[in-house]
Amino acid sequence: MGYVTIRDNSLWTKHIEGDAEIVTRILGLPANAPIRLVIDGSELSFRKMRDGTDGRPTAGLRPDQDSRAAWDKLLERRGIKVRLHLPDHPVLIDPYLASLVPLLDEWTSTEDARAYDGL
Repeated sequence: MGYVTIRDNSLWTKHIEGDAEIVTRILGLPANAPIRLVIDGSELSFRKMRDGTDGRPTAGLRPDQDSRAAWDKLLERRGIKVRLHLPDHPVLIDPYLASLVPLLDEWTSTEDARAYDGL
């Protein structure tokens, strides 16, 4: 499980923390390929953005039409950090610990994820 900071009309890999597998999977997609992600408890569908005009890959996703309303709803809370995972990787979360995440956001850095994930 990772976290993504909601910042833009697109989802960028540079805003994903704590789950290298998701970033690797996104970067490995060809242009316009679909991917489904569970963001803040909702399963949303995205498409990989087209490569740049100079051929460099773009490290971002655009929400599909069926997920645009849900993504726009998240954008209303721009700047927040929410949970993110792949649908085929269910997350078992202790409800008490989950309630503490907004209070302890200084503990959700990439460095902490590397140090403590899997414990």
